[in-house]
Amino acid sequence: MRLIILSAHERKMTKVLFNRDDDLVFTAAADNMVCVWDSETGERLGTYEGHTGAIFDCDVDYRTRFLLTGSGDSSVKLWEVSTGKTLQTFKTPVRVSSVQWACGDKLFLATSPQFLQTQACVHIYKNPQSQQFEQDQDEKNEPIKSINIRNDADVSNFSVAKGVWSPLNNQIFALCSDNSLRILDVEKGKQIKKLTFVNNLQDKMKLDAEVGTELTDFEYNKDMCTAVICSRAKYAKMFDVHRWDKPLVEYKCDRALNTVAIHPKLDMVAMGGGKTAQQAALDKRNGKYEALFSHKIFGEEIGKIQTDCFSPLNSMAWNSTGNQLVLGYEQGEAYLFQMDVDFERQFNKRSKQFTSIQKDDSDSDEDF
Repeated sequence: MRLIILSAHERKMTKVLFNRDDDLVFTAAADNMVCVWDSETGERLGTYEGHTGAIFDCDVDYRTRFLLTGSGDSSVKLWEVSTGKTLQTFKTPVRVSSVQWACGDKLFLATSPQFLQTQACVHIYKNPQSQQFEQDQDEKNEPIKSINIRNDADVSNFSVAKGVWSPLNNQIFALCSDNSLRILDVEKGKQIKKLTFVNNLQDKMKLDAEVGTELTDFEYNKDMCTAVICSRAKYAKMFDVHRWDKPLVEYKCDRALNTVAIHPKLDMVAMGGGKTAQQAALDKRNGKYEALFSHKIFGEEIGKIQTDCFSPLNSMAWNSTGNQLVLGYEQGEAYLFQMDVDFERQFNKRSKQFTSIQKDDSDSDEDF
C-alpha cells in the first residue's frame, strides 16, 4: 500500500471523508478548522476557518458545492466548497456534535447533547441555498423542527454522538451515549422506538475498564437497507434499518470502537478506535490503535493495518471504488492509503476460509 500522511491540524482529528467524486478529502479537527486535500497527491488545497470552537463533524453535499460543519461554539456553518466562503451560520443552544445532509440535500440535521436544563436534541433545517425553498430573511437561521431526546436512564453527560437520516428522510437514527439507539419520526417530531445496543452492559463494564456505553458511528451498506453501528462497548452490529428487531451480524472486538467504514465492493468492514489517551497513559500495553478488517457476512477478523500512530483512531472512510482508505487519528494526522492492485485478490483468498467446505473422510462418492 502507498501511504500519504495529511498533516496540518494541531489538535485531535474528529472527522475524515471523501466527496462523491473521490478527488477531495475533507478533515475536521478540534483546532477550529476543516482542511481539504487532493486525494491523489495529498496536497492541501485550502482551509475553512471561522469557527471559534472545536469542529466535531462535517459533511459535504452530493455535488460538492456546499460543506456543513458543526462546532463546539454552538453553531453550524454552511460553506461554499470552491471558495471557502461562509454562506450561513445557524446558532444552536449548545454545542453541535454531528451534522448530516438529507438525501437530496434540501434538508440537513444537527445534533446537540444535554447541557444543564437543555435536553439533547436533533435540529432539522432547510438548506437556504436550495431553490425549492423561499424564506424570509429572518427565518433562514431557525430550524424547521427540533426533536428532544429524553435522558430516560438519567445518566451524566448524556449526548447524541451522531444523527443519521433514514433512506427516505422520514426517520432519523440517533446514536446516544447511554447504550441506546433512538428512532425518531420526522413528521410527528417525536421518538417512536428505543433500542438497547448491548444487553447487560453494566456487568461487562465492571470486568473491563475500557468498555464504555457510547454508540459512536453508523455506516450504511451500499443497498441502504442494512447498516453497521459500532460502540465503545467493543461491539459492532449490522441491522436491517427497516426492522431493527435483532442484529444480522455481530462483530466482537478486543478494543473500544470509535468508527466504522464498509467497503463499497467487497464483503469487508473496517473498524477502529482504541484506548483513550488517559487509559493509554495508565497502561503501558498496546493502545490498540490499528485499523481492523472483518468479513462483513461472517463477522470474523481477517486483517489489520499496522501504523506507528500513538493515539485513538477517531474516523475513517473508503472512497467510492474502495481503492483508498483514509484514517483520522487523535494526534491530528490523517493517513491516506492507496490499496495495492491485488488487494481484492488477497481479500478473496482470505475469505475462502469461511466458504470452503471440507469433505468428511467417512463420505464417499457413492453417497452423492
